[in-house]
Amino acid sequence: MTETTRSSTSTDVPCFLVDRMLGRLAKWLRILGYDTVYLPQLSPQGLMREGRRQSRIILTRDTRVLRQKDAPPFVFIQADRFRDQIKQVIATCHLDSLTRLFTRCGECNELLTTVKKEAVREQVPEYVWQTQAEFHQCPGCHRIYWGATHKEHVIAELQQLGLFAESSRI
Repeated sequence: MTETTRSSTSTDVPCFLVDRMLGRLAKWLRILGYDTVYLPQLSPQGLMREGRRQSRIILTRDTRVLRQKDAPPFVFIQADRFRDQIKQVIATCHLDSLTRLFTRCGECNELLTTVKKEAVREQVPEYVWQTQAEFHQCPGCHRIYWGATHKEHVIAELQQLGLFAESSRI
């Protein structure tokens, strides 16, 4: 992708490797449902090596990557603000900001699984158990997810960014 766009088909879903300067962007890409690995300990060379090994598009703000002749596909993130960063990635990589929304764990990047309400009764606050109908769990870190205010805040943020129409439903 080296600062260019790549054609994307419905089966061609990009996976990302994000550098140490873009942790918030990594979390938002996961919220949007994109497979996004965040390894802040990697050097620019390590990032490129890992990107190649895992066939991931590197998202970076490190200008040293720009000077690499044999760099794997990457997008140089120009903006400082995460809102502009997410807009750039969505536009450059032709991402759908709604189809995969809330399908990945924001912490460990695993795909969430649906769990029966009864199975999480002892793991969520009583009010949440009484007021929510659907629950999802991360098979990696076992974090439990449900709708409520976090989902509303994410949708409001996406609306502010112009990525989610108010008339859209999830």
